[in-house]
Amino acid sequence: MTLNRPTALLLQFLSGTAAVTAFAPLSQAWVILISLWVLFYGWQQAGSARRALLPSFVWGLGYFIGNASWIYISLHTHGNMPAPLAGAAVFLFAAYLALFPMLAGWLTWRLPCPEKWRFTLLAPTLFLLTEWLRGWLFTGFPWASIGSAQIDWLGGLYPIIGTYGVGWLVALCVSVFLVDKRFAVGLAIAVLSTSSLLSQITWTQPMGEPVKVSVLQGNIQQSMKWNSAFYMQSLENYLKLTQQAKGQLILMPETAIPSFFKDIPAWYIEELRVAAAAKSATLLLGVATQGENPQHYYNSVVNLAQPEATPYGKSHLVPFGEYIPLPWLFGSIYKVLDMPLSGFQRAPLAQVPFDIVGGKVAANVCYEDVFGDEIRVNAANATLLANFTNMAWFDGSWAAEQHAQMARARALENGRYLIRATNTGKTAIINPKGQFVAMLAPEQTGILEGEVRHMQGTTPYQWAGDKPVIGLLFGILLAAGIVKRRKQSETN
Repeated sequence: MTLNRPTALLLQFLSGTAAVTAFAPLSQAWVILISLWVLFYGWQQAGSARRALLPSFVWGLGYFIGNASWIYISLHTHGNMPAPLAGAAVFLFAAYLALFPMLAGWLTWRLPCPEKWRFTLLAPTLFLLTEWLRGWLFTGFPWASIGSAQIDWLGGLYPIIGTYGVGWLVALCVSVFLVDKRFAVGLAIAVLSTSSLLSQITWTQPMGEPVKVSVLQGNIQQSMKWNSAFYMQSLENYLKLTQQAKGQLILMPETAIPSFFKDIPAWYIEELRVAAAAKSATLLLGVATQGENPQHYYNSVVNLAQPEATPYGKSHLVPFGEYIPLPWLFGSIYKVLDMPLSGFQRAPLAQVPFDIVGGKVAANVCYEDVFGDEIRVNAANATLLANFTNMAWFDGSWAAEQHAQMARARALENGRYLIRATNTGKTAIINPKGQFVAMLAPEQTGILEGEVRHMQGTTPYQWAGDKPVIGLLFGILLAAGIVKRRKQSETN
């Protein structure tokens, strides 16, 4: 059955939008297979590079409106941007992200390739390469990479090939299905079986004794967090939680104290120290710090027992949220936004982990743990991972659930326990197999008490990162061009 063009475009948009259900909290991973099939089928039916542009863009527009609509909440509800402008900003951002699948669709027809390769190898390869490009161009936005939705199906593959490698295998199975359904089913069974077998391998081993941890969830609403009238209430809230905590390691989330570390009252710091010392605990605190130049400040994690030591500073900042890219061009945006501390400095990517509680703890802040190839840099020198975040910017959306799903991938890729310390959720402990072993209900004040283990050893992904997979994908493009040229020369 051939659909008219408006109906076909509507189907592309709806299938792209429906893909959000493949991610947490619904986690219907099979939906991504149908969504990708609709996209690739549209490419196949297009018949030319030019005619593949619009279906690809429309699919991408639906996909990213569905998966990034939570940005509206931060812009309008908390940034005080007028609703029409916030809605337009989300649309324009989704339109920018849609350029990547559009590029993939165009190149699928444009690049030289044997026809048998076009919708078996070339299409999924280009889709993943443009997804990888999206993950680093202009600082990158790898949110909702298709591999992130496959943790429960293909968890055994993450420690070896990472999220992009898993995503490519999924896209490959879908693309091959267009050409040879029987072979595609066999390929899918082989991929699932291989993942199941590989999941039995223990890449890393526990070291030392279990560590009791207490993760504090202050549940400070974003509308109150930076309001000076509620400053003392925030301090009292976290002091009370610290006094109640039972763990050897206590974690407070990103910017738990809404001021620079140097501006926190001395008596309060002393109270926290007394509370931690009473249980022989180490307290890691998410707070903004200033450098030698007071105009330079960082989104940091501080070891309260050694505040004079170098804190962890966030390296991968959020454009427009934590810093202003090209201020001469975009500076006017801040005339309609109310974003506190929007001028953070970027810290180096490689930083020394905290040497505490019998091991080495590598911290990361907020959506840094969306970037697998960056997280592994410090994870390689650490025995435990800890993410400090504040998702109150997006309360009422699925952003916190999606973020936690991507954190599961980081635990799998690195073979480490990962602790998530969040303000309003999703506060959790994730084991090296990417499984939640403890979690706290969102949007409530409380303490997540649990145990983790320091892990030693290295996964293949932690050692090599994305380079082997991306190298393979570029190799496929090169091979396609060489084979095509040889066939042409033989014909001539």
